[in-house]
Amino acid sequence: GHAFMKDFESTRLSIRRRGDSGGHHQAREKEERFARFQSEMFAQLVWGLGAMAAERVFYDENSTGVGGDVMSVTAQAAGMVGAAAMGPQPFVATPQEGETEDEARRRALDRMEGIGLQIMNRMGGGGGPMAPDPIAGALSDPSKRRAAAQIIGQAYVVAHNLATTNREGLDRIAGVLMEKKEIFGDDLIDLLNSVGLRVPELDYSDEGIWPAPFFAL
Repeated sequence: GHAFMKDFESTRLSIRRRGDSGGHHQAREKEERFARFQSEMFAQLVWGLGAMAAERVFYDENSTGVGGDVMSVTAQAAGMVGAAAMGPQPFVATPQEGETEDEARRRALDRMEGIGLQIMNRMGGGGGPMAPDPIAGALSDPSKRRAAAQIIGQAYVVAHNLATTNREGLDRIAGVLMEKKEIFGDDLIDLLNSVGLRVPELDYSDEGIWPAPFFAL
């Protein structure tokens, strides 16, 4: 959230249990907005998948604690493709030897889709856009479901590489949080700024960016 959601400001990072939540990162809008661009919605998906990515980078598996995140991410991606005609973010995929640019792009999109399909929440029922479950309504359309899976998969790859690149910094943040249990306001922003989080530039033809072996692609 701190690295990608530039229109939000971090307000609380907590590992104190509240109801069904064992911890959370809270952020508020810097300025109230009526509409958001695709890149801003994508940034929120990266934020939503950050916990899963961090768990898998640090522990080689994820916990059931990400269930709420998966539900939120699925709902948001369904809304992006079903109501706003959005798709994956622009990306670089350098063609391999004997491969065209279109083939390289398709290969990357297929891998994103495979990851997204495994992450996507499947607990809902059916429904159309005006039915009680519009999320299932959007995802029941094959082309929309494919686009949503690609968006989710790409967001996870970005979150995974952010966690991998900044593992030492995340470990420092976790150490402070373990000691204080909750961090608020300026103290939180100062801590997040102090570790110098780096957003890596990704080439989706680089095998090293893909989060194997967690997903059966």
